[in-house]
Amino acid sequence: MKNYKLNYLPKDILAGIIIAAVSIPISMGYAEVSGLPPVYGLYGSVLPILFFAMFTTSPQFIFGVDAAPAAIIGAAAAGLGLQAQSPEAMSFIPMTALFAGCWLLLFFLLKAGKMVDYISTPVMGGFISGIAVTIILMQIPKILGGGSGTGELPELIRAIIEAVHQINGASVLLGVCSLAVIVIARRLAPKFPMVIVVMAAGVLLTCFGHIDQYGVRLLSAVEPGPPKLMSRGRRSLCVHNFGQWIFRRQRAEDSWLLS
Repeated sequence: MKNYKLNYLPKDILAGIIIAAVSIPISMGYAEVSGLPPVYGLYGSVLPILFFAMFTTSPQFIFGVDAAPAAIIGAAAAGLGLQAQSPEAMSFIPMTALFAGCWLLLFFLLKAGKMVDYISTPVMGGFISGIAVTIILMQIPKILGGGSGTGELPELIRAIIEAVHQINGASVLLGVCSLAVIVIARRLAPKFPMVIVVMAAGVLLTCFGHIDQYGVRLLSAVEPGPPKLMSRGRRSLCVHNFGQWIFRRQRAEDSWLLS
């Protein structure tokens, strides 16, 4: 901020509005992928970025909600038998995020980032491609009119089959048209923010077209005000349950290896 010029401000404000318009809905979708209510994505796309902007020393570093951790955490919660958006999932996932942050801090202190240099490009490419395929499989049931798929590959395929049996034509039409418009716009006008136009059209259809009357599923209502902090008793319960879930997962893996 020391060398910041005021003539940058109008363009920076416009860029911030555009990025927020794109990132907030995407973050709410990632929250559903991880097994949390969409409102957690709203908070996660705003509050951490504000703190990062205040304390970071890098003007180029990119920070925000990411698809890969969301898919990994969602699969881990489903593997423990936790239903998406349940109280158990909302206790497990914050604890997972806390311990992941502790590990990252430890890796920073040990300067373990150099280990990334020994990971081959095919391994990283396969990991990223696997995450992308997992997210696509999770979203197919939503386009068909059902809920988001969760779990490993068999559970995701089962969710798609169940959604096919209860397919909703309006949801399919809306999803396919939105994807087609975005893909075509990226080829014909790659610099035009068509994603924002599609989201604005979706908001207008929801407000004035009442698409929910045709069976299109909408996001749950977002409670006004900031998120509520956990009480001390709730935090203690989260730690206790987290330990039990990890122990149960380890026993299941040991049983699978011995069988």
